[in-house]
Amino acid sequence: MAENRNINRTMVQVSKAKGETRTFQIYDDKFLDVTIDNIFGQKNYQLNLCMLEPWPVRNREISWRWLLSMIYFAIAAAAYLVYLINNPTNELLSRLIPFFVIFILLMLGSLLMFLYRSPNVTEFRSRYCGCVLVSVLYSNPSKEQFTRFVEEIKQRILTASQAVRIDKHRMLINEITKLRRLRNEGIISERDYVAASRRIPNMRA
Repeated sequence: MAENRNINRTMVQVSKAKGETRTFQIYDDKFLDVTIDNIFGQKNYQLNLCMLEPWPVRNREISWRWLLSMIYFAIAAAAYLVYLINNPTNELLSRLIPFFVIFILLMLGSLLMFLYRSPNVTEFRSRYCGCVLVSVLYSNPSKEQFTRFVEEIKQRILTASQAVRIDKHRMLINEITKLRRLRNEGIISERDYVAASRRIPNMRA
């Protein structure tokens, strides 16, 4: 099936800090294929662009809790290292090196969590439920390629939406059905799915 696709545009994003690769492929003028490879495995899903809101949202946050944790463990590790350098006895080394190693590991763990909890992304959400379905790393692989790709998605969403010939009620049913499938596949979280479902009763008019 994939071999018969008419590929319109492909963009590959690599985040070395996260150990993650995101591949986006627009095909057949109105579909988007998304593949995310990271340390947790691979996720792949397809979307009809007509179910997306054409105006993306920039999401840039700083996870202060993990940043402060990282700084704390870095300071603690540095203090242990300075003390060990100034008191290089075998007894102290055998007693304190395990603590130094633990603080280093905790610092690295906090760094990884800081990177995961501090997104700098542009998000496309579902049209009616507002559920994030496409998350594009900002200015990756370059600002020019990123901007060109996002603009193309926006235009293709508008074009695909104009071609839809079903009413809003049917669109709502299609969207929540697709979100349920994405939830079952682990693409979106249970919390996001529940939040999206709760918006449906207010949109039936």
